[in-house]
Amino acid sequence: MVSPADASGAGRLLAFEVARCLYALPIESVLEVAEAERATCVPGLRTDMAGVMNWHGDPLPIVASDRLLARDGAAADEATPARGVLREQVLVLSDRGDEAARLGIPVDRVVGLIEGRAPLGRATDLVVERRPVDGRVVAVLDPRLLVARAGDIIERAVA
Repeated sequence: MVSPADASGAGRLLAFEVARCLYALPIESVLEVAEAERATCVPGLRTDMAGVMNWHGDPLPIVASDRLLARDGAAADEATPARGVLREQVLVLSDRGDEAARLGIPVDRVVGLIEGRAPLGRATDLVVERRPVDGRVVAVLDPRLLVARAGDIIERAVA
């Protein structure tokens, strides 16, 4: 049953930390919070930038979160050493509202659920909203743009 709050776009966001910054994604775009496993190398791609992880028998692309969440709107400088692809946990995302996993995002820690809305319409920036939660600023991300950015990072890295 859909409640009036759900029909209006209100819902919950999954908050998580990467490098002491707080981010959130609409809970309906997160298929699973998986324990970090060993990443497999992709030929021609640096292992500190991206790799592939086994997710229920299927390959799941993962991109280093410091590259994916670079604040300047572009991927982090290629010469800057990345912290690596895997951390404690990986958020498994779908950007289409179905069960197809499209991307794994390594995170330091899942904080929990917070009240909020999924992005409405077509966002043009990765961060669709910044808002205070318990004295910290949370950057709410657009899952569609996050998956697209991951694809761009991988394509640039192997080109």
